Amino acid sequence: MRQSRGPLDHALCRNDADPACSEILPGVADWYELKGSSERMKGRYAIPRVTMSTILVLLAFLYPVAHAHAQTVYIDITQPSFERLPIAIPDFKYLTPAQTELAAQTAKTLADDLDYSGIFRALDPRGFLQNSQEIGLTQSDIQFSEWRRLGAEFLVRGAYQVQGSSLKMEMRLFDVVADRMIIGKVYEGPTQDWRAMIHRFADEILLALTGERGAFGTRIAFVQAQGENKEIYLIDFDGSNPVQVTRDDSLALGPAWSSDGSRLAYVSYKEGGPKIFITNLLSGAQHLLCGYPGLNMSPAWRPNSQDLAVTLSKDGNPDIYLVSSTGAVIRKLVQSYSINVSPSWSPDGTKLAYVSSETGKPQVYVLDLGSGNRQRITFSGDYNTSPAWSPKGDWIAYSGLSGGRHNIFVIRPDGSQVRQLTHGEGDNESPTWSPDGRMLAFSSTRQGNSSIWVLLMNGTGVRRLTNLGGSQEMPEWSPRLGTR
Repeated sequence: MRQSRGPLDHALCRNDADPACSEILPGVADWYELKGSSERMKGRYAIPRVTMSTILVLLAFLYPVAHAHAQTVYIDITQPSFERLPIAIPDFKYLTPAQTELAAQTAKTLADDLDYSGIFRALDPRGFLQNSQEIGLTQSDIQFSEWRRLGAEFLVRGAYQVQGSSLKMEMRLFDVVADRMIIGKVYEGPTQDWRAMIHRFADEILLALTGERGAFGTRIAFVQAQGENKEIYLIDFDGSNPVQVTRDDSLALGPAWSSDGSRLAYVSYKEGGPKIFITNLLSGAQHLLCGYPGLNMSPAWRPNSQDLAVTLSKDGNPDIYLVSSTGAVIRKLVQSYSINVSPSWSPDGTKLAYVSSETGKPQVYVLDLGSGNRQRITFSGDYNTSPAWSPKGDWIAYSGLSGGRHNIFVIRPDGSQVRQLTHGEGDNESPTWSPDGRMLAFSSTRQGNSSIWVLLMNGTGVRRLTNLGGSQEMPEWSPRLGTR
């Protein structure tokens, strides 16, 4: 059943043709023209060797509130009783005869995005009663009763126009139960960036219905092993668009994103022993961060800071240090006679989860930087590694040895409420959170060589992201890229 509704916190436009309903989304190249005035805003977010969308957001349409108390649906998918919402997404309507194949591709990509969220269940388009090219696009043209008979609670209608190498795409989300439009957008950009436009609209749908954007515009860094070498690669959140970042012809390990998503820190053996390098994803430039004698490993950027937590053995024992953006040591964070690795910051940067072998086997600990207090939080099993603090701060994911297999667990930062999310389907390691905290990516050998998989926080929705040959491991989810 539909969840109860609460008041909208958005400023809504009066109708879906109002040119004043214009919205600028920073982080992409934007242009818009308001009624009665002309105003231009430009900006770019780019990743070297990555075709990020240069989308022009022209109009934002939202449901009228002049004569009704507009409301949005706020959905909590963590509730055990939650049932996915049925949504109909017919093939998009092509307004010119060019690239008609996009009609099905765009609809399927949006359906896949929303399925990833764990919130929606896309209806089989073979059951739709009308030809998708004949279905109306606006609220006045939609036959809501027909979609209700098919069991849909929501409907997306999209249309696009290709002119040369440019694409203009409009999309609307309708509430079939209430006979109204919830949100609409028009995007324009290079035709090859149609997928990024779809991801952006999927984010808008989740924002409208849950109050928070999804992770559809994000990327996942990981280690690709091929032969004797390992390099850092990127993929889109759904596993598409793989791009090689490093070309060290050596071992590149442990990618870590900066808070703004513009840089990756990683460990490379290209100069012999393990050293920490930073690559700028905007310019492609690389530089050495930490090349101290001994081990230099496990970089983790402090949230909203230029500082990093790293493991160094320059003083003999592998301990965790705080270093500046130049690699200068600020202070030692964790010191003992054991091995201390794998730091992971709390979202506010005041605490640090890490792995220590001070009891003989690796276990997860939490350090409070303010008080200096340390607390062991894992006690089930004798081999627990790879902690990852959730972006909301309420859970820590980790990999634990259980029944002879490595599995993914989550635990509260105080050590309570342990939950096991995988159950012996191969070895499952290196969990990493999506920036909305709804999903976890991890590496798994459940189908042979290690590859990157993803599941929802409640343990459902398991799917494979990579199938590139060789093996893929050590995933690291990006922050939101180029969005508000």
